[in-house]
Amino acid sequence: MRPGAVPSVFPSASSLAPELVELGPLRNGLGSVRNLQLVLSSIKVGQKELYSAVVDVHADCAPMIASLPALEEALVRRGTRAEAARPVIQALHGSIIRLEAALGKAVQSHRLSAARRLALEHALPGLVEEICGTLPLVALLDRAARPRPLEASPVDWVHASSSTDANGAEAIPAIFVATGEQPESGGLNVDLAAAKALIVLGVSLVAQRTAARPVQLRYAARRGVPQTTIGFGAESTAGAAVRIASLPLVEPSLACAQLAAHRLGGSFEFVPEALRVCISWPLS
Repeated sequence: MRPGAVPSVFPSASSLAPELVELGPLRNGLGSVRNLQLVLSSIKVGQKELYSAVVDVHADCAPMIASLPALEEALVRRGTRAEAARPVIQALHGSIIRLEAALGKAVQSHRLSAARRLALEHALPGLVEEICGTLPLVALLDRAARPRPLEASPVDWVHASSSTDANGAEAIPAIFVATGEQPESGGLNVDLAAAKALIVLGVSLVAQRTAARPVQLRYAARRGVPQTTIGFGAESTAGAAVRIASLPLVEPSLACAQLAAHRLGGSFEFVPEALRVCISWPLS
């Protein structure tokens, strides 16, 4: 990394947990589904070619489902508690089962009618979003189970990151504000990739109901504890304009953020009524 460079805000699941090889079948299967989406949207691809692509992706679902027990075992073996790993694995299982069923209707008919093609075009985006929102949670849990790094991560690297490497995900405009009440330490003793993932989850939770104005990220020490508050401040605040990658939210998103923050030595609190997230970072 060049001096002064700011890492991208949300790495892929493979970047968060590169040693977690059990994610391979799911990543490969997701790539096939995305390719099918592109094929379905193309007017240049004939019905026979489309049907063949549907059959191939449908065949990928069984290995994806079969890989889930090994993935859960790997998470537990690498330090994630079984009760923390189970909900995300169950979420993936449900998404892939629904994907298999949607594709199976076309496979069983032995042809891809215009009506079935439209049904798939309607169903696939939501299913892909579910899987895209869940895979990084698996990687985050694995990352949070690692020992705390010896070197502190610069505060700016955690908050003021660009989203240019966010796999084309839609970016959420935000303002990063570092108040006068700063912690004594110049950085955070927390895994950088895991910390950025928590920021992304916090911003996505706050911005899910409105994107009319930039989200504010305020970093300060409260009672000696370094905290990041994410929300929509009423006051006019000057700060650094940043763009945070938008992560699809799924049922276990909040629980995984809370579990990961706890494993990292901090906490993650979401107040939906106030549209506010507070992340407390571990003390040095």
